[in-house]
Amino acid sequence: MGIYNTLHLKNVVCLNCQHTQNWIAQFHYGDCWQFEYQLFDELRWNGNDTGAPGASIVLVEGITEKGCQQCSSEFYVRIFIDDNKIVSASLAVKNIRFPEEAEDDYWVIN
Repeated sequence: MGIYNTLHLKNVVCLNCQHTQNWIAQFHYGDCWQFEYQLFDELRWNGNDTGAPGASIVLVEGITEKGCQQCSSEFYVRIFIDDNKIVSASLAVKNIRFPEEAEDDYWVIN
């Protein structure tokens, strides 16, 4: 994945065993320089940029750094960015099948 950013998710339920815990997701969008984000944070730009800073709505795929503390399951993470703010994130069992014209691990929706 190269240099990435992280998104901290609090009190999210494991999709496999329903254990609630905090997760850290790695993702590659914005100024990628190991910046740490939480929901509703605004992304940084003008550095090691990946993505489209002017896009209104973007779907980004991430991956959990570590597995579940109870069952060790690891997941993909679907991250929605709206007007440059991280507005939603959820765990997913399968990766996103982006269209061929999509770049890297994100898709500009609007």
